[in-house]
Amino acid sequence: MIKVRQKSQLSRVLNLLPRAMADEILRIALSRRGGTEDIREVRIRRGGVCSLFIGNENIRLYNGMNEEETEQLISRLIGGALYAHRDSIAAGYVSLEGGVRVGICGSAAYEGNKLVGISDMRSLLFRIPSGRCDFADELYEIFLCGIGQGMLIYSPPGRGKTTALRSLAKSIGSGSRPSRVCVVDERCEFCSEDYLGCEVDILKGYKRREGVEIATRTLSPDLIMIDEIGADDADSLMSVVKCGIPLIATAHAGSIGELLKKPSLRGLFMAEVFSLAVGIYYDKGKYILEVDRL
Repeated sequence: MIKVRQKSQLSRVLNLLPRAMADEILRIALSRRGGTEDIREVRIRRGGVCSLFIGNENIRLYNGMNEEETEQLISRLIGGALYAHRDSIAAGYVSLEGGVRVGICGSAAYEGNKLVGISDMRSLLFRIPSGRCDFADELYEIFLCGIGQGMLIYSPPGRGKTTALRSLAKSIGSGSRPSRVCVVDERCEFCSEDYLGCEVDILKGYKRREGVEIATRTLSPDLIMIDEIGADDADSLMSVVKCGIPLIATAHAGSIGELLKKPSLRGLFMAEVFSLAVGIYYDKGKYILEVDRL
């Protein structure tokens, strides 16, 4: 078996997979210039096509997984404790140590109008956080130009919003004049070990509303960060602004026009929670940041 030397996010995923599939993934990665650092996703489909997203290419894997192997994978994924992961599974994911998020596709189970779980899990998507942000310095300079103001980072799914937020937290919370950053990490996608030398506190697993309230009330942050804001976050985020704490957040959108039309964000824009919008675009092999005043 090909081995990954360091205990990394990728190694955590490979250790869950059948040996043949893990070896195939490593062979593909090591044949490329970027190596394992370019692996972004591993997608498992029970009895179907499994694939690897590396760089910006989706590659079909020769090795697949049958029903028994998939059940064993799920058991290892949740440590045999289905109840402990009930709420996150109902929300469509499981979080692993180190910031790896696993999306789950299966059959929905409802009690009345409430989604309470997922059964017959057929697909799993391992999203492996990148340790590299190609535009980290540029994004930090944008922050410095608008320091003290709220910032909303947007892009379509899979274009690096969470990676950008991780990188920006480290940049802001380190250096000769660091600011106190509090991250509300509902989906456990930030790794605390990455910030040991930084002025960064991570509220891991907190719902955004409770996390924002606790950060504001007890941790005295200079700014608060949250990932993927939605309609239910509006009230709690406005309370942050009333306390004078800048907010940096991310949202799904393919353009500034699409972002401004989102009904879930309209109240936040009207309340001037964000002063800057930063779009992440990828074109001809390079990332481009587009900045708009709101």
